[in-house]
Amino acid sequence: MFFEIAAVILPVFLLVILGFFACSVHLLEKWFVDNLAKLCQDFGIPFLLFFNLAILDLNNAFDFQILSCFYISMVISFLVINWISYFIFKQTYKNSIILGFCAMFSNGVLLGLPISERAFGSESLFINYTIIVGHAPFCYLVGITLIEVMKTDKTSFFSGLGSSLKAIFYNNLAIGILLGIGFNILKFEFSVNTKELLRIGTVWIIPVSLFTMGGVLYFYRITNSYKITITIIFTSLFLQPAVVYSLGVYIWNIDLYYLRNAVIMAAMAPGLNAYFFANMYDSCRATVATTICVSTALTIFSSSFWIYILS
Repeated sequence: MFFEIAAVILPVFLLVILGFFACSVHLLEKWFVDNLAKLCQDFGIPFLLFFNLAILDLNNAFDFQILSCFYISMVISFLVINWISYFIFKQTYKNSIILGFCAMFSNGVLLGLPISERAFGSESLFINYTIIVGHAPFCYLVGITLIEVMKTDKTSFFSGLGSSLKAIFYNNLAIGILLGIGFNILKFEFSVNTKELLRIGTVWIIPVSLFTMGGVLYFYRITNSYKITITIIFTSLFLQPAVVYSLGVYIWNIDLYYLRNAVIMAAMAPGLNAYFFANMYDSCRATVATTICVSTALTIFSSSFWIYILS
């Protein structure tokens, strides 16, 4: 049963491996991978989110209990790694925040969506999209705010926080999300032909993004220290989804049919945004890069485990 599940989600990871291999044998240069990543991040993924949020049934999609399970698990993961990094591994305050950010930022778009679709079907993805709506803004808001608090100058704090909020809500990902929700709330509708055309136009986005992700991972600088990396990976792949599962099943008695997508979203490896965040503050880049690379490879086993548990 376990290996049958792994076989179902294997194509998702084969695309990542193919991108990694293409770069390792120099079929693709770094400049090409960077431009492909820019295409996916600045246009492809925002367009995918816009379209799916525009046609989402908001009345049935937003479940406060499921969202609470997921976001509570994110906060717990952040605090666990933040405290372990600071008190046990003796990292600086800023580094502890960055590592905590890495732990809570699961790759819900590039891994969570395709794995959930292959495991549970496309009709279940409304849960994934409702989680994605506030995922990135919440993570960035927590991380940036806590780092800015470190500054003693209040003027500097509010100025930095204002700039950060502007950066969060003016990036293409947030614009795609806001446009999709706005389109939906205002009750705009696509014609049948337009909807089908746009749906066809989104088919390439996840496969190309996964292939590109493999290329991006190849060019990351890897660290030789794995203690923090292993701790973050365990927290991301096992602790965070376990919290979602426990809260949903034992506290709120949520039907597994609805909860399972949230568990899988929580069980994904840290996303590329974790590296972008580390790069923003010029700290922990090698550790975060190593965590993303190793955990992405391990996700094929951990996600199979969670799908088996949920089945």
